[in-house]
Amino acid sequence: MFCDLRFASQDAKFGTAFARRGLVAEYGLAWLLPRIAGHANALDVLLSARIFDAQEALRMGLVNQVFAADKFMDSVYAYAKELADTVSPRSMKVIKRQVYEAMFQSLGEALDTATEEMRASFACEDFKEGVAHFMQKRAPAFTGR
Repeated sequence: MFCDLRFASQDAKFGTAFARRGLVAEYGLAWLLPRIAGHANALDVLLSARIFDAQEALRMGLVNQVFAADKFMDSVYAYAKELADTVSPRSMKVIKRQVYEAMFQSLGEALDTATEEMRASFACEDFKEGVAHFMQKRAPAFTGR
């Protein structure tokens, strides 16, 4: 649950056993699960301790995508390769920070942060490369700077 993106095989099964063992939600799950799946889904999963499949996990938002079991690793690697080949590392870093910090900011604070980060982006090599590769209709060569 602590990953930025979560993928599942179509054969995956999910569940928590805490309540059926006389335990409580551990390792921050009571904090994290409602933020990912919503309060009602988090309470359902934690209180019932039932087992559910990958499609239900997808509907809840616990996973981002479900892949065929026999192509699972190939699909995950293809997703990662696409990010590595087409997305600015600097942009990824800043966007991840924005998303995680925004959980604890007001809308105004998040907008101020976005404005500052956008201004900083305009001065970066990756922005220049982003425009150049688009205009030249070629693959990007981002440096992360």
